[in-house]
Amino acid sequence: MGLIDRFRGKRTSERVWAGMFGKHPAWDDHVHTSGIETEALIELRTTLYTQGIGGRIDSGVWDRLGSAERLGGFGHTLVWRSEQGLIAARLIASEDGKGRARYPLILCAHGRGLPLAWVCGRVVDRITEAAASCRAATTQADAIAEIDRARDELRSESESVGGAVEWCDGDAAAVVIESRGGRETLDRVVYCAKRDMRSHVIESLNEERRGSRSRAIDASARHVRVGAYAESGGEACSQWVRVMDQIVGEGTDLMAIAPDGAGFVDVLVGRPEADQFYCLMAGETALPVVGDVPYEVDEATRSWVSDLLAEQRAGRRRDRDPGFSGR
Repeated sequence: MGLIDRFRGKRTSERVWAGMFGKHPAWDDHVHTSGIETEALIELRTTLYTQGIGGRIDSGVWDRLGSAERLGGFGHTLVWRSEQGLIAARLIASEDGKGRARYPLILCAHGRGLPLAWVCGRVVDRITEAAASCRAATTQADAIAEIDRARDELRSESESVGGAVEWCDGDAAAVVIESRGGRETLDRVVYCAKRDMRSHVIESLNEERRGSRSRAIDASARHVRVGAYAESGGEACSQWVRVMDQIVGEGTDLMAIAPDGAGFVDVLVGRPEADQFYCLMAGETALPVVGDVPYEVDEATRSWVSDLLAEQRAGRRRDRDPGFSGR
């Protein structure tokens, strides 16, 4: 019985899986098979790499960005919350053995039953270190050995990490963002969520759901670009996953992507779709940060944000189903 079958149908003591894919000088083409053992990691490789990055390269959409519109290259931290758990990934610039450098090298880890703070902290730090070591390796064996070491270390350390926790608790993330980005930032993000993510936001924000239920609501995934108010990519992703978790409905996928030094985080709400990964190479001229756009925010939205901030200052948070498997 393979690991995917055990993962799908039976209990396993393993809580962390790690692997790599993409381009590496020790391979003449794509690295496809090293440690990608769970359905969640397979889906990440397919959606992010094959369809997302590959599709943007094949379509030429990034090539049409002007020099002022395009980011300098790959160097991203990614965190994905889904019903299958939490994934952390690190994307870095690389090339294959034939010198082709359009695709990145990606190291990733999938955790189940682990707190978001640990995944966005320790796991992100370890796979970032492993990504640099893998990229520097001159042989396939050395690159694979590095991801194997990272996996073994994280599995060992995860044994002492708490189990079923309210993984979005901890610091009041909305309060932190308000203090660093300004209250208007939160108002504008929530306003855009109400306007553009009606199938995903909680009922208290969704006038369309509270009104006529006969109207069809678009349930496709949505993208929003927000400011980064943290020193590290992992912390910036963690802050926005925590905030968006208070805005969207139960069980909604959240993916946060922080490019190195860019000052923003791209948040995908709902099951990620290939064309949304356009954001990976698009700078602020091509995709503005929501907090910088002068929206006319309605009073109902401002009141809702005030209530959220008051709850978080008081150490409370909106209840979530403790059985949600992303925790």
